[in-house]
Amino acid sequence: MTSTSMPIRRVAFLMDRAFGYNREVLRGIQNWMSTESKWVVHHATGEPYELPALREWQPDGIIAHVTNPELAEGLLAWGGPVVNTSSALPELRFPLVEVDHEETGRLAAHHFIERGHTSFAFFGSETTGFSIGRQRGFKEVIDDHGASMLICHADDTVIRAGHESWIRNEEEIERWLLDLPRPCAIFVSNDVSARTVTNACQYLGLKVPEELSILSVDNDEFECLFATPTLSSIEIPAARIGREAARTLRRLMDGEQPLYPENYLPPVQIIERQSTDLVATTDPSVHTAVAFIRSNHGDLITVDDIADAANCSRRTLERRFRSALDRSIHEELARQRLAHARRLLAETDADLETIARRTGFTDARRLAVVFRQHFDSSPSSFRRGLQ
Repeated sequence: MTSTSMPIRRVAFLMDRAFGYNREVLRGIQNWMSTESKWVVHHATGEPYELPALREWQPDGIIAHVTNPELAEGLLAWGGPVVNTSSALPELRFPLVEVDHEETGRLAAHHFIERGHTSFAFFGSETTGFSIGRQRGFKEVIDDHGASMLICHADDTVIRAGHESWIRNEEEIERWLLDLPRPCAIFVSNDVSARTVTNACQYLGLKVPEELSILSVDNDEFECLFATPTLSSIEIPAARIGREAARTLRRLMDGEQPLYPENYLPPVQIIERQSTDLVATTDPSVHTAVAFIRSNHGDLITVDDIADAANCSRRTLERRFRSALDRSIHEELARQRLAHARRLLAETDADLETIARRTGFTDARRLAVVFRQHFDSSPSSFRRGLQ
């Protein structure tokens, strides 16, 4: 269908723009709309009190971040095409576009294990769909690793009741944090809740990341940078979710079935900040070496350079690396270089030669070879998958 023959449709976006995830979803929708549709749009937060105005406006379709049961019931009663971008409420009957929550949890577990952690914890909600999925994926890897985890279900999620006591919630979180072993790796179901956890750590005098290492989900920069210390977080493909939601809604409004009634997209990557900026080992030589790699991986450094910085022989440092992190010095160097390359591919338009130079690879060809070995994908394919 050409742009001139596209019908003009009224589409409502029901999502609270206070959340970074929703803002990125809307950005993806807007990007898709710029070339693919003629939509007259209306934004609203998606609170149930807006349902009468919504029905009066008579939209042709709706994209909604459905976290409120009353809103869900109102949209089902309305009966028109709806695409949901939240799995907060399990078992809704709307087509869904979301991140793969179990894979997100698995990614978090591997991240902590790679840093030498042996004690694990999860903070989230026992009723919210995305939290349940993230906990399940996290536990799967922890179980396979032969470890166990401690759980706190005191998450004041986006569907929290207005009468809930803030103080009682904080007290429950504080008691749980004080009972955790040290050091401990905590995976939190989302950034908003992770800031609640870091606030409690700060009040209790618990050191992050020295005693408690904290990783969350969404990479909402406001939440992550507002926390003390700044939060490491898993970036999810929110803009791509927006584009896929828009495509799905167009199919529904055209009288077609969605290609995927539940379309789960893989998480993008982990954005490391201060809350996990430490390997869980008491070996000072390994600490020094990892810090040196973190600061210099963009240069053409060698394993010998790293051993010199740690004031250790190469053979001794290799043995200590294996003991502390179960990988070699070279593998840690490659891991940090590839993590930086993935961030640049996702966040910039830099060409592959530039990215290779900035991440310590000799050239784009070498970057491509190592990238494919680790991710079974070329750098260009990885970047296209985010678009």
